[in-house]
Amino acid sequence: MIKRALLTAGLIIMWMGWIPGHSPANAEEAPLPDTRILKTHIEAMKEAPRGPFSRIRWFCRDGTIHPPKPYPCEERGGGVQHGEWSDRTKALRAKGYHIASVLADTDAGALIRTPEFPDILRQMILEQFLINADDGWIYRQARYYRGALQAEDEEAGGRELLLALVQQKSWREDRFPVLREAVRFLPHGRDNARITRMRQLSRAMGERDPEFNALRIKLHVRPDADDARAVRDYAARSAAPEDKAEYAELAGLIDAIYRTDNLVAEMAILATRLPDPSIAEVLTRQAARLVSARTPEAGLEVMAGLLRFLRDHLHQAGSPALMLAFLDISLGLEDNFFRVGSQLAPRLKHYPRRTRLRWLGSGIDALRGVGLISGRQRSFLNASLRAVTRAEPLLAVYKGELDYLARVPGWADRFHSLRFSRTVDHLAAIEPLTRRYLHDRLHTSPLLFYTAVIDTLLTDADRLTGVSHTLFGQKISGGLRGLNPGLARGILRFAPEPPDRTPLARDGIYVLPATTDALTPVAGIITAGEGNALSHVQLLARNLGIPNVASDRRLLSRLEKKAGEPVVLAVSPGGVVRLAGDGPEWESLFKKEKQSAPDMVIRPDLNKIDLTTRRFFSLADLRASDSGRICGPKAANLGELKHHFPQAVTEGVVIPFGVYRALLDRPFAPGGPSIFEWMKGQYAAIGAIPAGQARQNAESRFLEEMRNRILSIDSGPEFRRTLARAMKNILGEDGTYGVFVRSDTNVEDLSGFTGAGLNLTVPHVVGFDNIIRAISRVWASPFAERAFRWRQGHMEGPEHVYCSVLLMKSVPADKSGVMVTADLANGNTDTLYVAVNRGVGGAVAGQRSEELRIDLSTGKIRLMAQATEPLRRVLLPKGGLKKIPAGNSDSVLEPDEILRLIRLARSVPEKFPRLRNNQGEPVPADIEFGFYNGDLVLFQIRPFLENRHARRSLFLHGLDKRPEKMRGRKVDLDEVGG
Repeated sequence: MIKRALLTAGLIIMWMGWIPGHSPANAEEAPLPDTRILKTHIEAMKEAPRGPFSRIRWFCRDGTIHPPKPYPCEERGGGVQHGEWSDRTKALRAKGYHIASVLADTDAGALIRTPEFPDILRQMILEQFLINADDGWIYRQARYYRGALQAEDEEAGGRELLLALVQQKSWREDRFPVLREAVRFLPHGRDNARITRMRQLSRAMGERDPEFNALRIKLHVRPDADDARAVRDYAARSAAPEDKAEYAELAGLIDAIYRTDNLVAEMAILATRLPDPSIAEVLTRQAARLVSARTPEAGLEVMAGLLRFLRDHLHQAGSPALMLAFLDISLGLEDNFFRVGSQLAPRLKHYPRRTRLRWLGSGIDALRGVGLISGRQRSFLNASLRAVTRAEPLLAVYKGELDYLARVPGWADRFHSLRFSRTVDHLAAIEPLTRRYLHDRLHTSPLLFYTAVIDTLLTDADRLTGVSHTLFGQKISGGLRGLNPGLARGILRFAPEPPDRTPLARDGIYVLPATTDALTPVAGIITAGEGNALSHVQLLARNLGIPNVASDRRLLSRLEKKAGEPVVLAVSPGGVVRLAGDGPEWESLFKKEKQSAPDMVIRPDLNKIDLTTRRFFSLADLRASDSGRICGPKAANLGELKHHFPQAVTEGVVIPFGVYRALLDRPFAPGGPSIFEWMKGQYAAIGAIPAGQARQNAESRFLEEMRNRILSIDSGPEFRRTLARAMKNILGEDGTYGVFVRSDTNVEDLSGFTGAGLNLTVPHVVGFDNIIRAISRVWASPFAERAFRWRQGHMEGPEHVYCSVLLMKSVPADKSGVMVTADLANGNTDTLYVAVNRGVGGAVAGQRSEELRIDLSTGKIRLMAQATEPLRRVLLPKGGLKKIPAGNSDSVLEPDEILRLIRLARSVPEKFPRLRNNQGEPVPADIEFGFYNGDLVLFQIRPFLENRHARRSLFLHGLDKRPEKMRGRKVDLDEVGG
């Protein structure tokens, strides 16, 4: 059994060199082996008698190190005894893997001041998680190594660090979730990780003893007070003698979880020590309410309110010791909330809807209190609850608000991942078990109860509406959300994680950890993290009718069981999802769908295009009508924007189609045909190859040859001289600015095909020679594998792809994003949908952005997602971008910035009447924007194109169809429901 004193082993990291003997001077200086070797090092430490240590030493305050003997530091200012890191441990730590952390002799103040400290603290937390989850982890044998760690010294060091942290406002506020996890895991004289330990210990026992797994599953899904007796009975009946101590520990943990008397006593004592009588009075009153609560549900609501109260008033507790006591009590309350929620979960459907809605409110308070949602998210969720509880709501309103409230599991996942995912990914390279942490934290939190409540309400609402999601024949109420409508069949596949550059199979319906701007063509998309709704990939998938679904991670295990099997994925315009096994019963439907929806064809307008004009243009010289004539739609539409909003569009130089065509008219080889004629011949030869791997290989060879040929062309001295003159006249002296070098072809932003994000943009290029090289890369980009694969299946006359180039002056935007002048759910143009993030290029590449749905008539805002991207991109003085921490504020856009976007959206129909689909109908605008020093900047405008057939498919609309008798029906909230 792992004793608590040893479970907390090594939870403070000192930078090497602070304490003599901790210097990595003797560590391996050569580069670390690859991660496969590093994993073997970790496995070896688990079985080594001394674990991560080489020997025991005294570390004295004067910097000297001594062998273990009585009091060698007595005359040297004091010191501590603990293990000395092995050479492998030192090498790993020197490379950023902060394992085998030692608390005892850490200077907390100095450690906190290091820039790397936030990540170091997260590694401390994850190391302790691994110690608990993996039978001691690298201390598995070293826990018996006497003197390696001293429990009292570790607790003293942990308390010193936590007291230093709570004094800092940034840790009490922006970094509160990490602070609270540190209090949960770092030793400081109190054990607050009972539930986490219960789950991890029971899992380890189940792995060793398969017969225990039934009880293990019970403890993970619906634990209760009787489980302690069940564990003791099992131990008496079946446990091996050497395991009985662990069973006793587990039973004791369960007993401790299901007691509240100690916690109430602590609250009463704490209240007497608080300097603010109003805070003390609330704590005393709520402790009394907790004691007098006659039902578990009454106690649950009190605990939820206390969790939020302790979070909101942490800064008013007084001394650092009292703030730490607040956090200790908060962790105890969370344990008890989990207990009561587990007791209520099996009986939820027997309570009236109004009661369950009230418990959602309690769950929201609790989630705010434990740091899994923000105060801003709580405000919007409470507004949603008020909308359905003031009076009997219409069924449509009721279901819509429940769908909004069902976003919480995804929000909590994103919010927690923001704090820990990068560190988890880092440590998972040497210990894959680290990935369990994110799941385990959410599933031992109030989110488990909240999810159980919302699922029962959604199931009931689906029964009332007659509509529900279906997953392999089973009705699913929560956990799925349709993003893009469409119907597809293919093989269910899981994308590699972490992702590699291997193209995905075109016939795959892929389960992805998140959508990415590098996604290659696929049949359908299921994402565990949807990125944002307005990323380039989302817009492209929406345009092409590729169904896209966001899935809660808790459903992924069901999908894994079907991996490799043929499936059908259907997403209705209303967001209803159906995922089923493929079979003969689907043949007639797909035949009808194909007949009613011929494949999209991209036809370049060769009558309009002008391939003879070769002079350079300023953006101010262009209008929207020039799109497809002398340049692509980016430059033409930006010229139109600059005409209407001259201060909002930066300067730019445009290299027209004619210059690109002149390159293609050069000989492919001396004495041979032109590049253009050679390309036509290659397309014809490839087209004669039957579809399959042989054709794909031929295409790849052709694309590589075209890219290399274009990259090797010298644009010539006259081109460079003329371009330099134009850039100086329009942009200024060389070296005083940067440009985004943007491809702008004749086959994007068409009336039926968006092509969003397919071709290359080289960001923030500084210096003329660098810009010339970037132009060559952009000219070659239509022949990139990804662009070709997305485009080619729809292209007629593929040799007629022409690339103009836009050199757009760089803007160091403070925030940037995408807005669509329509509701993504129903297409209504009285709504504005915005995705925005901090920094440059904030939402186009699938970043986890702030998403807002804005009513254009009233200005009312609904938060659809909070920005949780950990990094933002900034411009570098000498060119290129750098990622830096994004910050942790709850909102990205300010109220006055939102008003400016509303005014812009209202003006679009009048100023951009040319935004139409291939049926000639007006369509909403998709606008890329930014803010710099408070000023609105515009980067692009294009038509927002949805797949017409996906929106009008009779089959997909049938998934949304509700029984006629349900229309106009109201919901009785005092009814039990189902």
